[in-house]
Amino acid sequence: MGTEKQKVTVHIRNAQLVDGQPENIEMTVVGEAYAEDNRIAICYEEYDEEMQKIETVVRAEADKFVSVTRSGAYQSQMLFERGKRNTSVYSTPYGDLVMGMYTKTIENTLPLEGAINGTLSFSYTTDFAGQGGIENAMTLKVEAK
Repeated sequence: MGTEKQKVTVHIRNAQLVDGQPENIEMTVVGEAYAEDNRIAICYEEYDEEMQKIETVVRAEADKFVSVTRSGAYQSQMLFERGKRNTSVYSTPYGDLVMGMYTKTIENTLPLEGAINGTLSFSYTTDFAGQGGIENAMTLKVEAK
């Protein structure tokens, strides 16, 4: 099952709790979204502080799992499954980091048919090489154009 690629606006919010201090990152990007194999795929580009392009593809299947694949200046392939801990290598221009992610929740209201309007939210804890945890809550609000 698949749908045509749709132009979308994606409002992204990542709330983190680092050493007890809240940090929020918010951005809005234009991208594409489509359904494939009972999954929603959201594709967009963003740029780091040095204006290096990073291509991101987020795939979600209901509230079962979310995968985030980044390529370009920063590369990683992260898998989020509720109640499970997965590891990933996060490659940056400055070196590679081994990152663990323990997924707490996944909520997905993105439809597989029609206009792709909805929200994908997931919360997780990250740790780097087993060192302390950072609490994360990521929300992608998708609006068909």
